[in-house]
Amino acid sequence: MKNISILIMILVIASAGRVMAWSEHPLMAYHALKDLPMWNSRQPVEARTLAQFLVSHEEALSAFLAQHEAWSVQNIPNYKACPEELAFKAGVKGGNIRERFFMAIRVNPGIKVPLYLHLVPGNASQDTYRSGGSPADPRDITTLKDLGVMTGTQYVWLQEGESVSPLDVLVTANDEPDYGFDLGLFADNGTSYGARYGFGVQPFGNPNLEYSSQAPFHMGFFHEASILYKFGPFLKETYIEYRIMLYHALAKFAFEQGEPYWGWRFMGWGMHYVADLTMPYHVKPLPGVSTARMMWINLKAILGAPKSRDNAVQLVSNRHTVLEEFQHQVMKQACQQGDPGHPLIAALTQPSAPLPFSQASIREVISAGAAAASGNTDRLLEKYMPLAMVSDPTVEVSRHADLPRLVEVIERQHGAEGVQQLTGAVAERFAAYGVHVRGFMDSILGSSYKTR
Repeated sequence: MKNISILIMILVIASAGRVMAWSEHPLMAYHALKDLPMWNSRQPVEARTLAQFLVSHEEALSAFLAQHEAWSVQNIPNYKACPEELAFKAGVKGGNIRERFFMAIRVNPGIKVPLYLHLVPGNASQDTYRSGGSPADPRDITTLKDLGVMTGTQYVWLQEGESVSPLDVLVTANDEPDYGFDLGLFADNGTSYGARYGFGVQPFGNPNLEYSSQAPFHMGFFHEASILYKFGPFLKETYIEYRIMLYHALAKFAFEQGEPYWGWRFMGWGMHYVADLTMPYHVKPLPGVSTARMMWINLKAILGAPKSRDNAVQLVSNRHTVLEEFQHQVMKQACQQGDPGHPLIAALTQPSAPLPFSQASIREVISAGAAAASGNTDRLLEKYMPLAMVSDPTVEVSRHADLPRLVEVIERQHGAEGVQQLTGAVAERFAAYGVHVRGFMDSILGSSYKTR
């Protein structure tokens, strides 16, 4: 029996359905960061296109990326080295410098990264953009065909050289990694670049689904029983640690080169992945299910009775989706109402000191907290979410007619208690979100965090 057969269930589960973590990251990032006193002394920055940044610092960036690649090989567990042919070289004549950069950091070379802002409901400082800005179509920002919550979000264009708040740059950038950055990067994804990137075949998930191929870059399974890693070593093939440390380093590089716009923007990209690890369904393949049960239901599938396995796949996909949908509906409403006492906003804005960020904290603190919360989160979903959405494996919840009015349905079935209990579970994770993203920012800005 091949080892991979033992845990074939986890291959599917780990990226079944939606593989985004928190929906619309800027809603959380804004409230987690807006009250820091440092913004009072931060001057606006000048919007610069990525091409401008790359051309201005081509030689220094070439050396920096070579050094960071060598560091990654030495320090990131299970890292697959970037092929030498993709290295970013200074002085290359012809070609597209943006594409050369994207290939060197191994992201989707078709991503758009234009100059724009993501407007957050309740952010009064953006009112001039809201009333007089030039609206941006989300299709000009993302490569995704399924726009999801982007269809209900307001974006405006920025012009080259335009002065913009660093907080607005940082908050906007928090959502961008979900706009196609990590799609199609594996050898079996049917893309020309995936065949060259050196990540091998997609370690888990269905490579034919649009969102699925980003899962290994937005999830990290660091807290499973050793027997699962023994029979399913592919569980270790996640690259979220690589992404976090790459953008952390790029942000510091940009600030050191006197490029604050790109310092804040790269910081926002890295912050996105840190935030992903505070979501229980991004750190556990089967929240609420013991190792013994996972092994048992998969053994039945191997012996010709796959129903239990298939049911588990569908249920975890549905629970992931409803948690994300509930979080977005409640958070969006709280932002629109501007209620600072709302549990989710209060959790994000509580004046807790940032937790120190380091490479070690990715596994030992950030993802560990989400893994510890996963069992209770799963129990609350089972208790208070509509039964058909979380306990009926014949239902595909993403197509359920009640999903857009999920909060209303919960309140009708369970009263205020249901909404309060689920909101409390999200608030606990949002409190962790706040201290971790503030710690991430602190580690990049260093001593300038409170003084500049």
